[in-house]
Amino acid sequence: MTQQTPPPASRLQRILSYIVAALVIVSLVCIAAILIGTAAGQFAQQGSGQGIWPTVFFFPLVALPIAFVLIIVLLIVSAVRNRAANRSGDSRPGDSKGRR
Repeated sequence: MTQQTPPPASRLQRILSYIVAALVIVSLVCIAAILIGTAAGQFAQQGSGQGIWPTVFFFPLVALPIAFVLIIVLLIVSAVRNRAANRSGDSRPGDSKGRR
């Protein structure tokens, strides 16, 4: 049995994966900031709508769904690329693939 190495990731796949990772990491940092701020008794200032707190509250609400959609896009791009690679690698002339 021969070992086939998968083709390297395309530029689009790398960019999508980095964007997803960045969105998730920043969202988790925002959630941690909210939890730490609440535990420190700063909840009144967080809900005041002043400073950076509105952004800290709003960012995970937007970024996590966007990251989820981008993960689905990344899966579709990977599936299409793998299907194209399989078709181009399996279409050898004279190979009937066991059909008679």
